[in-house]
Amino acid sequence: MGLASVALSAFGLFAAAPQPIATAPPSTASQQAVGTWWDRTAPPVGHKLPNSRYYTIRSDLISAQTKQYADHLDTMYGEFTKQLVAQSGLRKRSPDYPNVLMFSKQQDYLDTLRTQYAIDGTGSGGMFFISPRGAGLAFWVEGLPKQRVEHVIQHEGFHQFAYAFFGNEMPPWLNEGLAEFFGESVVDGTSVIIGQASPQVVDQVRKAVVQEKYIPFMNLLQMDDQRWSANVHNGSAGMQYMQSWSMVHFLVYGEEGRYGPSFTVMLKLLNDGTKPFDAMRKAFSLATEPDVLRFESKWKEYAKVAKPGAYVAARGRLEFLAEGLREVWSKGGRPKNVEELKTAMRDLKFQYTSSSHGYVTKLDAADDINFAVPDDEVNTKPVTIEFVVNKPAKGTKAKKLEEQSPTPPMLRTRNLRPNDVGVSWYRSSSDPTQLNYDIVVN
Repeated sequence: MGLASVALSAFGLFAAAPQPIATAPPSTASQQAVGTWWDRTAPPVGHKLPNSRYYTIRSDLISAQTKQYADHLDTMYGEFTKQLVAQSGLRKRSPDYPNVLMFSKQQDYLDTLRTQYAIDGTGSGGMFFISPRGAGLAFWVEGLPKQRVEHVIQHEGFHQFAYAFFGNEMPPWLNEGLAEFFGESVVDGTSVIIGQASPQVVDQVRKAVVQEKYIPFMNLLQMDDQRWSANVHNGSAGMQYMQSWSMVHFLVYGEEGRYGPSFTVMLKLLNDGTKPFDAMRKAFSLATEPDVLRFESKWKEYAKVAKPGAYVAARGRLEFLAEGLREVWSKGGRPKNVEELKTAMRDLKFQYTSSSHGYVTKLDAADDINFAVPDDEVNTKPVTIEFVVNKPAKGTKAKKLEEQSPTPPMLRTRNLRPNDVGVSWYRSSSDPTQLNYDIVVN
């Protein structure tokens, strides 16, 4: 998402004193049965909305799920502070907007943004917004794997965090590049694994460089919010998002971290009010256009040999296989291992389209690469994916439900570091015959 007239998906932060740890929001069956989402989530008279450590929460999710996402946001807040503020000594420049709106259903998300804030949320999984009627981070979870929701709130949560330090003055390539850098991170408990890269994005950036279809540095570095947003609206923004992520990854890790100190200097210059292009040129000693072109050449060489992170790649592979297994299962197929699942998905000519901020990737069962996890330097043994037989259902009701709508076998990795991950199936609360899944740490 780019900046719009009401500062949609800008950034934002709240470095005030820590507030009480997350408590359960008002969310009961009787509240959910009547009234608008806004009415149902209003605190009782004389009470305030609950707080997590850093955020004020308004939610119609069940208490445990609300706390799970609140804890996740708090963990990422700590990581933003650690990676950006602690190293750069940044000072806040804009107000804090620590409001978070968590929606169970997409329609409530769309209706509430429209009626309460005059914002059109069509096509978005979440956003950080600033409007004359209020500001905050909003997202919905209906039918989405937890990892997809987490990516949205990590990306938009960065925008929310950063707004306090840069307002609307961070250049869009850096704004979105850092948001995707943190969006691709993996949270394991209270630890955050940064620097991850999805195979699809790494591959598309590499192809763009090799085929000379990337965006020249001078163009991307000087692209303003209006041009960025125009490309978003006309559907041509995919490469600017992916390349911006790649450029941030290069500035953080390129040439064994050589550019890290300069990256910190650039952030400090931006925070002090230096114009974006000038901050980049001063921090990285790019005095002339030939200097920029030489720097661009170094990034291009980095992009050609970049490798995806096995951890985030494994989660993406499991999502693809889970979607395929659900489709095969619904048509009566009962594969017993990944090879049988591959055959069944190919018989159905299965394809899975996944969208992220500004770009879409399509995974095809015809491609062997989508059934394997790429190697990286962290994993000393090949990472494999296997089926896990479900435990027998307990109780008469559960057994009847299994007979009516059997649960697919679980999927999990082997030899993945730092932890193996797997597909956990669960039944929809509104329709127990409908099967959903999350990607969880094993």
